[in-house]
Amino acid sequence: MEKRLEEISKVELHCHLDGSVSVELIKQLAQEQGVALNEQHLLVNEKCDSLDEYLQCFDEILKVLQTYDSLKRAVVDVVAQANRDNVKYIEIRFAPLLHTEQGLTVQDTFEAVESGVQAALEQFDIKVNILVCAMRQHESEVNRQLFDAIAEHQIDSKTLCGIDFAGPEAGFPPESISSTIQYGLDQGFNLTLHAGECGCKHNVMESMRLGARRIGHGVAINDDETALQEVKQRDVLLEICPKSNIQTNAIQQLSQLNLPYLLEHDIPFIINTDNRTVTQTSLNEEYHLLLDHHFIDLKQIVEINQRAIRYAFLSDQEKEKLRAVIK
Repeated sequence: MEKRLEEISKVELHCHLDGSVSVELIKQLAQEQGVALNEQHLLVNEKCDSLDEYLQCFDEILKVLQTYDSLKRAVVDVVAQANRDNVKYIEIRFAPLLHTEQGLTVQDTFEAVESGVQAALEQFDIKVNILVCAMRQHESEVNRQLFDAIAEHQIDSKTLCGIDFAGPEAGFPPESISSTIQYGLDQGFNLTLHAGECGCKHNVMESMRLGARRIGHGVAINDDETALQEVKQRDVLLEICPKSNIQTNAIQQLSQLNLPYLLEHDIPFIINTDNRTVTQTSLNEEYHLLLDHHFIDLKQIVEINQRAIRYAFLSDQEKEKLRAVIK
């Protein structure tokens, strides 16, 4: 008997902490901290004019995520949402330098999110790791110092698993940050990169050539057979976020994700939420959307989640344990 979608064990590899904190917790934190919020700026409409407009929501949310306590509770909140989607492994990404406006150090932010992970693990049957986002618009030296801090902290960390570059892709394409990317790779970090969200195929191809093992979004190449074959050849996973891609105008309609082609030609990909709150979604909602449009079926959902384990930033031993859960 085929499982219902809600019963399928899932993997999520592209979920931003700040963009996924529930509205309820954001309001609660604002009340506790005496922060005035413009609640209309917490969510986006079905369509934005651009990715930059979408990113403006984060300015509002970040107002209440500047303390150790708020970061810890935010992680627990997002893990609770993932647990409701029957996610068994999630990588939550956050940008430490966006949480230091009220005195937290980068080291403090690491400790806060890791404290949140430990608290979440005590409540939910789920494996959680943390990805650290450098911001494309920051000076190279600032991001190098961030990577130095990660390297120092990772010695004792059980949850920091890799790095990413987020922020305005159009203004800061991969080649403009290539030296900083290489600096992170030289530290031995796993690398995923946001690319192809602003319509530029070149950014996706260049990100792979710079060493990204996964591509955040990547949808600019989903209609390009040659590019997709390079994805397959390089064994790179596409982290696809359907509703978010519609909202940011990365695609105009879901058919542009070209999922039937990806499935038929064995192109590695996984479905994600990106920002659960800003986008007003859940992982089950993302999959239901694709099921309703007949772009994927339940059996294929099982298969892509099983396959995604291979691309998770986990040790081989941890991957084997996860495979025993997602079967």
